[in-house]
Amino acid sequence: MRITIWAAAVAAGLLLTGCAAAPDTAGGSVAAGARTAARASLPDDIRRAGVLVVGSDLSFAPMEFVKDGKQTGFDVELAAAIAGRLGLKAEVRQTPWPELLGKVEAGDLDAAMASITDKAERQKSVDFVDYLNVGSVVVTRGGQGGDGIEALCGRRVALPAGTLYVDLAEAQNKRCPAGEKMTIIAVPTLTGSKEMVLAGKADAYLDDFPPAAVSVRENPSLAISGRQIEAAPYGIAIAKDRSGLRQAVQLALYELFDDGTYDKLLDKWQISEGSLKTGAINGGA
Repeated sequence: MRITIWAAAVAAGLLLTGCAAAPDTAGGSVAAGARTAARASLPDDIRRAGVLVVGSDLSFAPMEFVKDGKQTGFDVELAAAIAGRLGLKAEVRQTPWPELLGKVEAGDLDAAMASITDKAERQKSVDFVDYLNVGSVVVTRGGQGGDGIEALCGRRVALPAGTLYVDLAEAQNKRCPAGEKMTIIAVPTLTGSKEMVLAGKADAYLDDFPPAAVSVRENPSLAISGRQIEAAPYGIAIAKDRSGLRQAVQLALYELFDDGTYDKLLDKWQISEGSLKTGAINGGA
């Protein structure tokens, strides 16, 4: 019998919803049971509406953005896939970043998917179902040698002032040998950091992994150096009083992990390094 990533989880889900699962003889009955359990967990208002309303700030390629007037990106397509497994359609609503969690908590949105890092502080207001592991990466002009943030000692690094990237660089700078400290060049924006490197005025900059992957694809002279730094989970935000929806989304994710849909989306958007198949609830620190 094939053991799937969500087969064990669905057993718990079936118990919680009072459904019975048929024996797993060829995998199909477990899949059907998983979908039944997920849909049974849905709140009645969402089931009746037939729509999963997901908030997102569509300005962060390749995760969520607008191209040629159409919503697209990894989060947008994953939201559609989750909704489909639940017998729903996804409606992605453009929502300013600062308003996302408040609107989820207030019930104006069923969920939010907007590259939201699952943090303990945010867990006080909403729950998260984790689905991607994302950290910062070093971006350099290709062929300059070195690997990761340790290789930045003695080099010029362009970073937006007041960001996590500055904190990471300064922490590494303390570990650089005397006489080989990096030169941190403050710039107003992340785009400015990239432009400094492209113009040869800096040797490297830091960015989150997904947009860095886009920059490297669009600019062949750039390259990602080393692996992700301090990676943390992105989570789907759901109101704390919507435990049924949280369970339904988690079970739908497990099915997408197991049937290959999740991997195909990672490959399509070239962010496979961020694969995270836990579906953990509030797994961030």
